[in-house]
Amino acid sequence: MKYTFTATNLAKLSEEYSENQNFVLTTLPRLKILHAIKKDLNAITNLEWNIEYSPVNINMNRITIHYKNQTCKDFNFFYEIPLSLNFELRVYLSNSSIHFIDLYNFLLEKEILTKDQFSIKAAYHTIPHFIINKKTKRYDINIINKYSYTNEFNKNLIDENVKNDIQSGFEIFNPVFDQIIEQFKI
Repeated sequence: MKYTFTATNLAKLSEEYSENQNFVLTTLPRLKILHAIKKDLNAITNLEWNIEYSPVNINMNRITIHYKNQTCKDFNFFYEIPLSLNFELRVYLSNSSIHFIDLYNFLLEKEILTKDQFSIKAAYHTIPHFIINKKTKRYDINIINKYSYTNEFNKNLIDENVKNDIQSGFEIFNPVFDQIIEQFKI
């Protein structure tokens, strides 16, 4: 199910899945950390944060952050943070492999990005995307533990390393998204 990433929806999910051990021990503490980061980064505009959660297919649980540009709705740029043990920040240039390749070649040709600047991950069943977190691979276990033992959703314990990687990703890619939109404006 897809939910807007709000404290209200976090409370609903917490109540609904309170008996699900994976949700309580893995997903919920990370959601709380990411919610605190979202609030801290609220000055960065044009972002629409959502939670996608399923107790059945835990590999598809994620936060998606869609970049919204009011002048052009033809592109679907978004960030993804899987709700798993390790932290990973992904950037998608489109919903298809072909569009990703075209846009990636454009970014290289215009020297907006360099070839080895970010790793690209793709597989048969996975749309190509960038992995852009370079410094942070794990969440701070001390913060995870503090969030694990509280029912509060508005506690402002922030994993600074995760926040810095997310903020850096926004600072790099939001202007890239705008350059693509400007180039391909219809």
